[in-house]
Amino acid sequence: MAGVASRTAWALAGIAAVGVGIRFSTLGLQSYHHDEVITAARVLPGGFIHMLQQVRASESNPPLYYLLAWGWSKVFGTGEIGLRSLSAVFGAATIPIAYLIGKELLSRRAGLITAALVALNPMLIWYSQEARSYALLGLLCAASMLFFLRARGSGDAWDLMLWSLFSALALASHYFAAFPVAIEAGWLIVAMRLRLGVLVAVAGVAAMGLLLTPLALAQANPDHIGWISASPLRARAVHSAATFMTGETGSVIGRRPRNGYALVPGAIAIIGIGMALLTAGRRAAGVGLAVGGGTFVLAVAVAIAGKDYVNARNLLPALVPLLVVAAIGFAAPRFRPVGLALTVVLCAYWLAFAVHVDRTPSLQRPDWRDLAVKIDTSGRDRAVVTWKLAAAPLEFYLHNDAQRVYSGRVRAREIDVLGKARVARSISELPADFHRAGTIRVGRVSLVRYLASRARTLHLGRLDRLQTGYRDNAVLVDGGAGESRLGVIANSLPNPVR
Repeated sequence: MAGVASRTAWALAGIAAVGVGIRFSTLGLQSYHHDEVITAARVLPGGFIHMLQQVRASESNPPLYYLLAWGWSKVFGTGEIGLRSLSAVFGAATIPIAYLIGKELLSRRAGLITAALVALNPMLIWYSQEARSYALLGLLCAASMLFFLRARGSGDAWDLMLWSLFSALALASHYFAAFPVAIEAGWLIVAMRLRLGVLVAVAGVAAMGLLLTPLALAQANPDHIGWISASPLRARAVHSAATFMTGETGSVIGRRPRNGYALVPGAIAIIGIGMALLTAGRRAAGVGLAVGGGTFVLAVAVAIAGKDYVNARNLLPALVPLLVVAAIGFAAPRFRPVGLALTVVLCAYWLAFAVHVDRTPSLQRPDWRDLAVKIDTSGRDRAVVTWKLAAAPLEFYLHNDAQRVYSGRVRAREIDVLGKARVARSISELPADFHRAGTIRVGRVSLVRYLASRARTLHLGRLDRLQTGYRDNAVLVDGGAGESRLGVIANSLPNPVR
């Protein structure tokens, strides 16, 4: 037994090392996108009270991640590597928790396979490299599930207390943690027949929910989260399932979903789940399906009832439980050779896909950092017309303190249009003396520059109608000749924070 434990420890250490390497080695590869800039430039700078005020005013999530990130940023800064490293720590810590879940449900072998799937899953890698709350959500929901399993089996007061603690913290990181936590709480109450210890543990979680309710009501702003229900629920549910297999891969940032990448890993995962349900581990698999599948079902049911916030990253608490079900199937003695082969193929696919994403700009966040470098800062009267969600990243990378307004006129001799590579070419809304002066391609975004012989005064609406390939535009303008500060003008609603 000591030899088995030693080999298991070394295997887990190797799996964790791979997961850590993938998460930390490319933290600075991609530039910040809109949501991350909101974290880095709006929420975290300044004092502690300012941070709490910004969470209430401009976020749609509870405060726990921002509390931790605020302190982290004071040590490591708000640059991509410094701030994202906090999420990478959360993502890496989820790997050994996943091992313990698999071991608790079935065996060491199931635990190691679960850890490997969590280490290489593209969705978990993506959010381990994003300066938002989702990696913390995944970690805390996994910890909650682990102690739910232990409390369900032992009834130990310490396990119940730890389940209550991690469940409450999960709620404080994201409101969607309520779904798996509610399933676990109901299971404990029924299985342990209203024991006092269970009721106290559940009451502690309920207390956290009550504390968060006023904040949740204050954050229920359509400008923040109303964009979610703009697309059909069925399409978002299908896309969420595909995203669990491939990560965001660009679909969240202005591109159509790349669901084709999910066919191979999705098929393998479904086979693993089917194998789990055909073996002696079906009862253990049923627990994972109840927590993971139940989270998905409850979220969709609430959406149908009128509170529709279903998207892939909000459903992240369902991912680890579903991965452990597949791992149970792969680890089953009855299917050992096939299970091992499927595990190797799935892990190899995900590892290759991670490398592919790192080498393929069209699968990454738009490179606003490089585009900001390409924008001429010589002081010429200029307007930059771009996607609405690009305004905040460009402001961040241009290092200015712009003020946002929503009407007016723009005086410019140069118009820079930043948009999708094949779209940002139209000059139909510009005066005749503007001519195309050059194009710069950065990843899947083009910067098309137009120049006029002299500065012209243009109404904002005219610029806002320029084709960028995105639904909503924003306009950034120089403060005047010889100045590098930019002012932001947009005639649409404030940017949605996701």
